[in-house]
Amino acid sequence: MHTVPTFTPTPLLEAQSTSAVAPTAVPTQIVAQAQASSPTAANAAAAAIVIAPTVPVTQTTALTPTATGPLLTIKDDAVNLRSGPATSFALIGTAVKGQTFQITAKNPQGDWWQICCINEQSGWIFGELARVENADKVAVAAEIPTPPAQSTATPVPVATAEAVAAVPPTAAAQPTSAPADSTAGVFNDDAAYKIIHFHVLGLNENNGGTRDSRAQHLIFVTVLDASGNGVDGAVVKNLVGDHKDIITGGKGPGKAEITMYYDPLKLTVASDPSGPATSQVSNQMGLAFPHIPDIVGQLGGTDYEYAVCPTLEINCTLPIHAVHYSYEITFQKVK
Repeated sequence: MHTVPTFTPTPLLEAQSTSAVAPTAVPTQIVAQAQASSPTAANAAAAAIVIAPTVPVTQTTALTPTATGPLLTIKDDAVNLRSGPATSFALIGTAVKGQTFQITAKNPQGDWWQICCINEQSGWIFGELARVENADKVAVAAEIPTPPAQSTATPVPVATAEAVAAVPPTAAAQPTSAPADSTAGVFNDDAAYKIIHFHVLGLNENNGGTRDSRAQHLIFVTVLDASGNGVDGAVVKNLVGDHKDIITGGKGPGKAEITMYYDPLKLTVASDPSGPATSQVSNQMGLAFPHIPDIVGQLGGTDYEYAVCPTLEINCTLPIHAVHYSYEITFQKVK
């Protein structure tokens, strides 16, 4: 009489495979020998085949969950995050292109999103600077902070035909103590540096067009001496918004570039290598809050479906949304 071997299943804690383990089988020659020996042995062998256990599978591969909630992804190179839904609120951090955040709320106008989290607190991002997903049902924030009483942002009134006629883009303006009081520049004749070139790069001249994601949103600054040579090391100061001073020379002789986002800019030459300087002040520039006369007709005409400000009466109120354009500005020392 032949003895049927006993097969011990692999203990559960020792299982490492990520695929199913086949049942433990009794060798066929043993079954045949058992049948020759006796029906009882054959039945025992068959029973051994039936009761041999299957080893459970241990899953070792982590699954990445698919996000289905409202998400916001930064689409510009760098974006300010604020404590409330306006540029008058304090900065709480900066997000960069490709970063993704959970959307928690929106403002009543639906043009700012509240996200979580930056520097361990929620913040607000202007909607045109990001791409959103699954945000159709995002609710208006239950509590929206009140703007600061003393705002450092630029209060920009909605442009009217009367205001535009009163301040044409190239007209001389009287100096003011607060550049943020108006979008118009200061073109005083006694300044050492004067603006000799100013141009809006709009439709068909801005690397893809105003509605193209490849389009630039830059200010190309040049500072020249009295002979027309580039001045390196000149400090170009922004009198409004959050941008820091710009030093010329980094993009060629006397040249610098400023990337525009939501905040406005009014530029002046504060100093050059010889010392402090007086300078004319540019009209306000920016994607959202430009000096309106400068962009009328520059971002598409009335025959263009997606035109912005083809005339003062058509799609020409502030803030401007969803377009990219650039500026060229040149300061030259005349005194």
